[in-house]
Amino acid sequence: MAEEANEPDARRNEDSGADSDAIPLTVAERSLVRRLSSALRFADFMALLMVAATGFSAYATWRTAQLTNRIFTVAERPYIGMERVSFETVDRTSARLLIDCRNFGTVSANDGVVRFRLLIDGRPLPGIDAPDTTINIGMVTPSVPHPFHLFVPIKTYQAVRAGQAKLILHTAITYRGPDRRQFCYGETMTYDDRAATFDPNGGSDRCDGAIY
Repeated sequence: MAEEANEPDARRNEDSGADSDAIPLTVAERSLVRRLSSALRFADFMALLMVAATGFSAYATWRTAQLTNRIFTVAERPYIGMERVSFETVDRTSARLLIDCRNFGTVSANDGVVRFRLLIDGRPLPGIDAPDTTINIGMVTPSVPHPFHLFVPIKTYQAVRAGQAKLILHTAITYRGPDRRQFCYGETMTYDDRAATFDPNGGSDRCDGAIY
């Protein structure tokens, strides 16, 4: 019985001994621990902000490079179109149609091919075996005139000038830039007998040839 009575006392002594090993923190030490924990959390937050800022900076750099490349691609390329379309001279057999093509860009175009088609009331001109006229123009330098001529039979021309027939000019041009990219230009123009001019009536820059 004496041993059983002494057992709780021994346990209390062991517990009190274990508690005596733990040194309680002072108020200053607790404050220092809190400050250190707060500083660590702030450092983690700042590190997260730095990672986010680095990501945004990388995206901005990539986007700027994309825009710069796009601006350079748009600016440094050829743009071929028509400067003027009009009837130049008329003789007893035909009227000569002038088509002045030019490169309005800043760099030369290569491998240029132009195709003209004249239609009268939706049909190829009478007396012409090949309704399409295809010309290999090769290099087209900026701002240099590239005139072409088509001939309309005199009777057809007189009917067009009198407003008795509708004359339509289809133009399709394919060419390449210095970086070998292919570009296309297509335009449809209808002759206006009242103004004696060719007015635009549709067009596209698609390279599928679907301008007719």
